[in-house]
Amino acid sequence: MLKEDIENLLKEWEKITYKLNNTKEMPTLLYKNNDILKRLLTDLVEKEIRMITVNTKSLKEKVERLIKQKDIKINLDYDLTLKEDIELQIKKSENRKIWLKCGGFITIDKAEALTAIDVNSGKYTGNKEAEATVYKVNCEATTEIAKQLKLRDIGGIIIIDYIDMKENKSKEKIERLLKEELKKDRSKTQVLGFTKLNLLEMTRKHINNLT
Repeated sequence: MLKEDIENLLKEWEKITYKLNNTKEMPTLLYKNNDILKRLLTDLVEKEIRMITVNTKSLKEKVERLIKQKDIKINLDYDLTLKEDIELQIKKSENRKIWLKCGGFITIDKAEALTAIDVNSGKYTGNKEAEATVYKVNCEATTEIAKQLKLRDIGGIIIIDYIDMKENKSKEKIERLLKEELKKDRSKTQVLGFTKLNLLEMTRKHINNLT
């Protein structure tokens, strides 16, 4: 280990002296140790570290080379954000329009007094029965809406404009599904139900306002 460190330092010194002898403009920077990753790994050699988690493939390859070079026995793993597809969810949270797997989509618009969420069938044609098609899109939209409310930390009054459902039992199922999905949210929520205009009203408290 010590021998390898000395050899690496000698190589760095050779690069510095070569640059010194071949640089015409003075003063000039000959060497700068700005590789924070390399410094961190050097400091970790003497510590009991079992696992290093990285975000990208390129970073993983770089850490692997340094670990091999320094002969450090540390396991290497990808970031959980990549495994759980959290990065995709974060990108979704930045968009007004969010596509659903079925081909439909929802749009989220924030105003001063409330947040309006609109559900659209989009590219989804579904089966021949219009009510079944509408219900499927509304179901997927409900699950996605609950995720987005939590991800974006949307609070206050929320109005959801679902695709019109003719049957009351379909509305009741959607309302129950929304309540079930909102149980996964640690914020306080209240579903008030459908209005006479077939708009679903609900409220949610901001997480950063919770005590």
